[in-house]
Amino acid sequence: CLAGNVTAGFLVISGIKSSTFPSFYFPVENIESFVNVHPLHDMSLQAFTFCFWTKAQHAGSQTVLSYSTQERDNELVLTVGTDVGLWIGGHFISFPLYHKAQDWLHYCMAWASWSGTASLWLNGAVGKAKSIQKGYVSQAGGTLVLGKDRDTLLGTFSNGFAGWMTHVNLWSQVLSPADIRALALCKPGQLKGDIIAWGETPMTLLGGVVLEPDTSCQ
Repeated sequence: CLAGNVTAGFLVISGIKSSTFPSFYFPVENIESFVNVHPLHDMSLQAFTFCFWTKAQHAGSQTVLSYSTQERDNELVLTVGTDVGLWIGGHFISFPLYHKAQDWLHYCMAWASWSGTASLWLNGAVGKAKSIQKGYVSQAGGTLVLGKDRDTLLGTFSNGFAGWMTHVNLWSQVLSPADIRALALCKPGQLKGDIIAWGETPMTLLGGVVLEPDTSCQ
């Protein structure tokens, strides 16, 4: 059974064995749904790899992860849709997407400050790298959410995610190509992020996010 604590409409996910951890379903009709993430380490990042599976229910730009600080809404934001958008420290780049967003897709975005190189991996294949924010280090002490951006939380509700999201992991380093391919191929004994570890990092589900069986690797 799914373990969790329900208080005042919040569902805090904890104590679920990661092998049976469900996916998150963000209902299309509920524009207020998002997930608060309590990262395992602070978000002062000189590099990262962010990997996840999604099955989106519409093709417009949808926020998967949003990290905002008091100084900046778009400290680290990743969106999916007709393309994949990446914000780092208020700067933006986008990557074309040649797959139907309605299918389960495995994404990994990797970035390193020392080179400023960002690379998008889709279903285990890497695309053309782009340059953003060379030498930048993201600020700690912000708010990390799945499924919405900060503007949304303030009441505008733009770029909300609708559909399924699972195996969300965030590392403070660039993963090797072999590790990224293993994640996309659903190989057993998968790596877990050191900042977001799927099935282990505390998360609070708000606004009608639903737990559903994970079908991403079937």
